[in-house]
Amino acid sequence: MSQKKRKHASHEETERPSKKTAVRQGPSEVVKVSMLPEEDEWAPIVASTPGLSFLPDIPLEAYKKRRDHEPPSIGKTYKTTSEHLLHTSAHPKIDFIAQEEEGRSDSLLSHYLGVFDPGSGQLQLVRARNLVLRSKVRPVVSIGERAVKPEDVRNPHLQPNLVTSLILTTPQGLSARNTLGLTFGTKKSQRAIEALTKNAISPSKPSRLAAGQTQPALDPIASAVVSSMAATTSIPTREELQAAVDKSKPRPHPNADAENPADVYPIEKLVGPEVLRQMTIKEWQDAVEAGKEILTKSRFVSHRIQDIVSGGDVRKHKTLKYLLLLLEWYGALPSSSKIGGRKVPGSEKLLSTLSGWSSSLIDGVTHRFAGQGRMVTRWHLDNLITHICALAVTIDRFTTDLYDLQQDLKVELKDMRKYYKEIGCQVGPPTEREMKSMGIGKAERRARVVARLKLPLEFPKMRVVRAKKR
Repeated sequence: MSQKKRKHASHEETERPSKKTAVRQGPSEVVKVSMLPEEDEWAPIVASTPGLSFLPDIPLEAYKKRRDHEPPSIGKTYKTTSEHLLHTSAHPKIDFIAQEEEGRSDSLLSHYLGVFDPGSGQLQLVRARNLVLRSKVRPVVSIGERAVKPEDVRNPHLQPNLVTSLILTTPQGLSARNTLGLTFGTKKSQRAIEALTKNAISPSKPSRLAAGQTQPALDPIASAVVSSMAATTSIPTREELQAAVDKSKPRPHPNADAENPADVYPIEKLVGPEVLRQMTIKEWQDAVEAGKEILTKSRFVSHRIQDIVSGGDVRKHKTLKYLLLLLEWYGALPSSSKIGGRKVPGSEKLLSTLSGWSSSLIDGVTHRFAGQGRMVTRWHLDNLITHICALAVTIDRFTTDLYDLQQDLKVELKDMRKYYKEIGCQVGPPTEREMKSMGIGKAERRARVVARLKLPLEFPKMRVVRAKKR
């Protein structure tokens, strides 16, 4: 019989097609990635275990507190606001502590945890914390002549109050928890731990559980740590933040209970009763009685000295002269600002520059408006100018023109507006009545600005920066 040979497959049949098969992509295969905002809550933790073997069945207790200072290796993100720590004493012989470590090669490495929803195709990511797990061998605990092994402490049939007694009465058993409180607790918990350590004279007897309790009460160290950590969670209100900001601002403190503008910044607070007694005014009184013109280095003082001295108000007369002293002391400061601010000249040089003033008055101004080392920083300079503005608006009967004082201080008009607003004044163009008292016309009205001290006071509010939407 003749056998038919099977034909081999041709070269064309084995060759792959030149065109690729189009694959239709469904809507579920499109993945939308979003980053969860880093709020002040617990975050996932990635703990590395270099050089040790950690059993997965050992539970870890997590702790968190606000960071006291920002580490230089971490940027200004959520990581800088709080610090996490893991701790466990469940192992019979070893204590494990996981915490952040700086200076490692992977300290700048960030891990992210993602949750994917196949139905909606969304992937949510959140930043995880990087901790390093370390171990420490626990020493044998002893009470009197009887040694207690660590496995006895883990015995479930052992009395819970005895375990608490072991931890509290022996320095060895206290070391792990003591280290935790001293390194991770607040100042309040640290003081409580130090007090227990100093006052520990003899081991205390185990305390019995209260009636109806199924779990032992927390020992004093744990209570101090927990209570201090709970106290840090309280967030100040916006009103409390505003009050703290107002108190720290460089300006005279206003009287919140004032019923008229004269009581907002009393002369006794702006000048001081002792300075008012030292201020002499006979020279100006004699010059005005003789019809002589009094020339000063201040445009503001020179335009008002005749009317105030002729009016016979001695208190306002002394206030105007104290304002002149502040303006001349301000002019004696060096114009070139150095690192850290301007430095007040020496006593002899300052006394020669401010001729006509007693050394006690000059030293009083230096002590009041200069900082340590006779340095005048930006804060001290703003404090001086706001006091000058408060004196000026008080002298002008709570409505003053900014032009004269602006020329004396040599600052921009926008800065003068800010200074008067900081002391609670309303700043704007002059009214028709104010234009008549100032002796100016409508053409000059646009170039003039008036500050008015009225009740209720209007202070600049704290700026609230809203978080950007992601």
